[in-house]
Amino acid sequence: MDASTRDAEVGVEWTRASASERCAPVQRKVRYLEVVIEYRGLEATRFGGAFFPDAVPYTCGEAARVFYWRSVLDAATPPASEWDHVCATPYRVQPAREGERVTPALTADDGRTVVVEGTVGGDSTEAELAAGVAPEVTVERVAGGEVVVAAAGDCYRVERGERHELPLGEQRVEPPDGERATATPVLTVRYPGERTFYHPAVDASYRLFPSFGLDLDNVSHTLNIEPGPNVGEDAVAAALGVDLDSRPYAERVLWQAFVHTAFGDDAAPTLAQFPGGLLAVWPGE
Repeated sequence: MDASTRDAEVGVEWTRASASERCAPVQRKVRYLEVVIEYRGLEATRFGGAFFPDAVPYTCGEAARVFYWRSVLDAATPPASEWDHVCATPYRVQPAREGERVTPALTADDGRTVVVEGTVGGDSTEAELAAGVAPEVTVERVAGGEVVVAAAGDCYRVERGERHELPLGEQRVEPPDGERATATPVLTVRYPGERTFYHPAVDASYRLFPSFGLDLDNVSHTLNIEPGPNVGEDAVAAALGVDLDSRPYAERVLWQAFVHTAFGDDAAPTLAQFPGGLLAVWPGE
């Protein structure tokens, strides 16, 4: 990317990149479900510190979206054209082909890190364990009207639009201090149904955002804003000509992430706009 410069008197000068030279983002309508296991009652030893959630679900017009603005997909993920459904957990997003069973990634560090309280895409509190646990959970089937999940020897059906909490019974675990503890894992399955899934291209270095009604062709390359950790979100909207009041309320979270990704430090960003309006941001270096 070309170097960008900043003039303290006139604001920020950003660089325009050609979208045609970049890998196109994922934009795929799929069946989407969320699966979480919480080991409630354990003492949390890790606390999430993410400023913005990775995933933002919302409706824009009549389109139901789930928007991942930074990359969470593995490099080995199959092409989006082959996806039938996507299973999201606090630790991984797993696309699958039609009829393919999914074993959700419900723990980390070979089962030695578990969620105490948390949601998909947002912050979670976690507990470290001396010995790993291996939840026996499988997404057996994802259909238009329901999902079927196998857990602890039983099968559960969750209909579209529903969220079920399924206690899995008491379990002995071993915290790092060597003391034995008892936890009651709770499996939560939420199935909103079909969503348009947005995500940067696999292995891409850019961050992806909706258009916010913005056309980069009509934006000055010099913005009269004061960048840095305290950059004003309304000031950036005014400088770019974005009418936040006309956008879905949930997009405010993505707007905040966009502003602080692009203008939240002392290096000017590179921006690109894909056909259809999606924005790519490479934070300044």
